[in-house]
Amino acid sequence: MFASDTPPVKSLQDYVRSEIAEVFKIYSVLFPGKRIRLLLREGKDPAIGTAVRMSANMHFDPADHADGFLGCVERQPDASSAGAYPETVAVRVTIPRRPTHGEATQTEPDWSPRGRVLRMIYALSPKRYEQLRYFTERVQERRSRRHLWSPLQRQIGSQTVRALERDGVLGADSNAVTPSEAAPAILVGVHWLEVGGAEALAFDTIHWALAAGLRVFVVASTPAQHRLRDRLPDEVTFLRLDRYLPHGDWPAFLERFLPQENVRLIHIHHCTPLYGALAHIRVVAPWVKVIDSTHIIEYADGGYARVSGVWTNFIDVHHAISRQLQQMYVGRFNVPVGKVRLGRMLRRQGDGTEVAAPPPARMQAGRDSLAVTFVGRLYYQKRPVLAVLMMKALAGWARKRNVKLAVNMVGDGPFAAACDRLVRRYKLHDIVRRFPANADVPALLGQSDLLLLPSSNEGLALVCYEAVEHGAIPVSSDVGGQAEIVPPDLLLPREPAKALRRLIEIVDRLWSDQDFLARQVETLHRAYSALASDPASEDVLMPIYRAAAAEAARTEDRPQAAPKRSNG
Repeated sequence: MFASDTPPVKSLQDYVRSEIAEVFKIYSVLFPGKRIRLLLREGKDPAIGTAVRMSANMHFDPADHADGFLGCVERQPDASSAGAYPETVAVRVTIPRRPTHGEATQTEPDWSPRGRVLRMIYALSPKRYEQLRYFTERVQERRSRRHLWSPLQRQIGSQTVRALERDGVLGADSNAVTPSEAAPAILVGVHWLEVGGAEALAFDTIHWALAAGLRVFVVASTPAQHRLRDRLPDEVTFLRLDRYLPHGDWPAFLERFLPQENVRLIHIHHCTPLYGALAHIRVVAPWVKVIDSTHIIEYADGGYARVSGVWTNFIDVHHAISRQLQQMYVGRFNVPVGKVRLGRMLRRQGDGTEVAAPPPARMQAGRDSLAVTFVGRLYYQKRPVLAVLMMKALAGWARKRNVKLAVNMVGDGPFAAACDRLVRRYKLHDIVRRFPANADVPALLGQSDLLLLPSSNEGLALVCYEAVEHGAIPVSSDVGGQAEIVPPDLLLPREPAKALRRLIEIVDRLWSDQDFLARQVETLHRAYSALASDPASEDVLMPIYRAAAAEAARTEDRPQAAPKRSNG
């Protein structure tokens, strides 16, 4: 039923077929027993697709046959779940066009300042532009108080009604829904499957859940290329709700999906629509346990950490990666201490009992060379423009000290082109080497003296752990939980101008004062050892995963007290 009788090229055919399968996978769950009709169009965006449900008496009009029209496909329901004349659910679907080679690595347009005045300021002085952005950020931080910073209220419900339902007194009209006999499962919600610290932990949790005996389903909140999708294990199912199901329809989908797949646990990693569905889930799927992991408090509105705190009464366990976050839950949202579990993003050694001791720092005072590495997605949060300004300042310092400077800049993103232009503008192309996000970061850190993190905000950067583990010394903005690992003398002010001055002071003293260097390394390793003595994320999460799998196994043989409601 494609619009053209001319067979498309094989790769396009496979792409369209796979996207159609993703849509049917979603709407067959949402509308069991219905005929699903998809009106297909090719969109102009390489990442964003849409799906809009039409009314039952829908009809096609000339606009449906306009540019991009692909055709119409239908899927009949199973004979056992449909009547003689199944109702038709029609959905207008826009499939993203296939990305070009360049778009496959970066979907966002190249960054440039907005507006003529800002472009002029940036052209004259990137440093002044960074200062202006910093002061704007401080204004946003003060305005963040306008957002909700108190938990939503939740009443558990009447014991009388719950007892009636449990004992089957309500009979065939009961709203009780029970899980299927499928093997127990977990639903993992992520922001997207792109490079990032939260995503790195999400991938770890997926592997841990599989090891615990859970089937794994993954959903994302943000349409994207999801360039890390291929790294999901083969047995994991990625549902494209981000592309083909509006956020407002997630609760209805989950009401059917959770019992159908015997989902016992939901783990939220920065996934807004899953938070928004919790009130519905707590009514229709009360057996499901909910946990979340948070990483960073955003200055503008509190970010996902604030959203998590707002929904705390609908969540069973909060996993926090830093003490700063742990204190936020307890202090700002009055969450009981036992409900917040600190789990560091540290990996245990082979026997799983302890973290490896860090190697000696590579840097030595007075040496005639210095290797510096910057690692981060090239978005504003990592302040890549300020990073290049710091590289320029370090190049000036190195010339005065007769030190050979080498800089590695690792990352992709909308600021990449701007950074490359600045490197040429400041004549740093002989010093700075650019690497894509998939570069061998551990190898680069193993050859580096310093790790540079001038971020506007962080949680507790995973790359700081990696730096210490490979002999590099992190010099970081004093933001988020960075002070939990970076020594006080190696922290930079948030304000760009002050950070530039302080960076040169720190590097000069590390290079010229062996005692100072030794004290910083000792303090750094002591902080790392203290973090290593805390529970790791795996220590916190694996017992929860195993308990979900074990609980499901124990309940499989129990007789159901109330009849299961038909999904027809």
